[in-house]
Amino acid sequence: MSRKTRKKSAPPTRLTSTARTLRKRGGVATIAGGFVLLAGLLLVAALVFSDRQQPPNEVPVSIPAPDTQHMEGPVRRRLENARSAVERRPDSGPAWGAYAALCDAHSLYACAQAGYSMAIELDPQDYRWFYLQAFVSELRGAPADRVAALYEQASRLEPRLPTTFYRLGEALTRAGRLDEAAAAYHRAIELDPQLAVAHRGLGQVELAQGDPLAALVSLGQAVELGASRNAATLASLAQAQMRLGDAVAAEITAQDASEASEELAVPDPVRSGIRGMNISSAQSAKRAASLIEAGRYETALEQMRIVEESRPDDPSTHFRIGFCLAQLGKPGEALPRLERAAQLAPDDAAVRRELERVRELLDD
Repeated sequence: MSRKTRKKSAPPTRLTSTARTLRKRGGVATIAGGFVLLAGLLLVAALVFSDRQQPPNEVPVSIPAPDTQHMEGPVRRRLENARSAVERRPDSGPAWGAYAALCDAHSLYACAQAGYSMAIELDPQDYRWFYLQAFVSELRGAPADRVAALYEQASRLEPRLPTTFYRLGEALTRAGRLDEAAAAYHRAIELDPQLAVAHRGLGQVELAQGDPLAALVSLGQAVELGASRNAATLASLAQAQMRLGDAVAAEITAQDASEASEELAVPDPVRSGIRGMNISSAQSAKRAASLIEAGRYETALEQMRIVEESRPDDPSTHFRIGFCLAQLGKPGEALPRLERAAQLAPDDAAVRRELERVRELLDD
């Protein structure tokens, strides 16, 4: 029985080789919602994952590597460790996401954007990668429609987070899609009726849609919820009052807006988590000061250990470490720290007082 001659197939291109390699490692996941980020597509189309067993004709994936030469020691080591985790598991979306998040935390936004793209490709069911990619993309000047698409996908994967809908509303407003923006703000308010920024955003959209009465209600609600010293909220409220014919109230509100200076907080657990990953000495010292004020001396001490590595001769470093040790019932360990602080800052009254107090404790 004769065999049919099998037709020779064309040699694989880099794109098909890439796809095959990714399929061997678990498959290229299709992003829910029907869109693929441009950055992720370019990376997947141009690169392939590699390890020691890969065929020699496969191209290794390109892992972003920021210049860490002049970074503080703790930051440099943390970034290098996160990058090494990606090298060990280049097919792991969480590894890519963790590395991107660490880059994001230290304002390395180009590396973060590339890492989030790969995390989305490999782990498309985690809303955080879409959310964080949207935030970083906006910082880097991406079009509002693209940012909105990312937040929209994040909201589909995690529909319970009000901040996602608030940020989606902001992006849709910038894109000029006001009806959709209003719907997003309404959803944010349904999830968190106390979210002042969402009430402000809704009021501004209603004002742009030509409904000053609705805007007056929404902006007034924002003021009641904490925006009474926020210039943007008050300026929009003054516009709504003027359009409704209340010139006196509008003039008073406009004057208040000119004197207002407070930012309106966005309670964002996702971005708060990213900020918490920043281990620079400046951010660690800032966190330590807040923790000391809250009486959380053990955690503050951990933060100050990070600071000490980069600021070993800063009097505030030794003072805060000594203060925490004293508060934790360790005056013997606190004393040399406070003495060192006094040597570095002999005119600091707070250091002298704490040093005297600890010496008295030891004498007693």
